Amino acid sequence: MEANEIIWGSFLSACRVYNNVELGEVAARRLLELDPRDPWGRVMLSNIYAEEAKYDRSMGLRKEIKEKGLKKSPGCSSIEVNGSVHGFLVEDNSHPCYNEINSTLEKIEKLMN
Repeated sequence: MEANEIIWGSFLSACRVYNNVELGEVAARRLLELDPRDPWGRVMLSNIYAEEAKYDRSMGLRKEIKEKGLKKSPGCSSIEVNGSVHGFLVEDNSHPCYNEINSTLEKIEKLMN
């Protein structure tokens, strides 16, 4: 069985967690071969480079994403509360309970520090 986008994406995520640039490059290359229009592999590899202070490579990938007109989908999360599912996007403050949620998250963050 040949590895697909999900397998290579999972491997690339692990490379980021463990700061493995060399294997991250392999995984990103395989992702690009499978779907050259998906920016996710480039974004992840760019982040790996940035974490390793390889800023020229990181910025090169970001420039490539922009030049090719690729768009990354915003990160999203969802949670079920009392049988109702609530969805959240990165930098989205349109949820009706946004202020209350944000205030609670700030309190939790202070407790963790």
